[in-house]
Amino acid sequence: MRVSKLLLLIVIAGSICACSLVSTIPTPSFLKSDQTANQAPRSKMVNVIAVLPIEGGTVDSKATKMLRTKLCEELRFKGYPQIDTAMIDSKLTPLTAGRTARKNDVIPPKVVEELVGADGVMYCSLVEHKRMNLIYAPVTVSVKCILRSAKTGETIWNAQSQSTSGSFDLLPQRLNMKSRGDLEEAMEEVVDKVMETLPYGPKLRG
Repeated sequence: MRVSKLLLLIVIAGSICACSLVSTIPTPSFLKSDQTANQAPRSKMVNVIAVLPIEGGTVDSKATKMLRTKLCEELRFKGYPQIDTAMIDSKLTPLTAGRTARKNDVIPPKVVEELVGADGVMYCSLVEHKRMNLIYAPVTVSVKCILRSAKTGETIWNAQSQSTSGSFDLLPQRLNMKSRGDLEEAMEEVVDKVMETLPYGPKLRG
């Protein structure tokens, strides 16, 4: 009888320990692959993105053109078909009275779709800030991008980032030349950061 009770106690104790052990084992978290994590819901996916002229205010037009070029290159790496920016600009000319668009969001996404056939429209702005002293000339670049559906006008993605790059030199002329390279370096870095979260295009969705 005592043996039976002892066996019963051992069985109960073993069951309790087993339950306790199971409860302490962490539940596995299923992480999405990088590609899946970088995709938007299918209802919000776009296949062709038109990058409108960059809103830059007083920023040098060379800097805004550089940014636009880098954004288009990144879109290609992300798997989106390319739309020639010169063609986009020629289509937009009647809407901007021949000048560069100062405020891209005045051009409705639906109009862009009708003009160039894109189902996504990207509006970006650039702010550039330079400081120069005797031996150091840092350049700070801030970029903000918004992607809207051409069909609904809905914002389906947006991102912004900032980057600073600078050089040292004792000669002002060389320092000024280096600042141009610093601008491009800062812009490349900020574009990488901004576009990192953009969902993949049709060529890479799998």
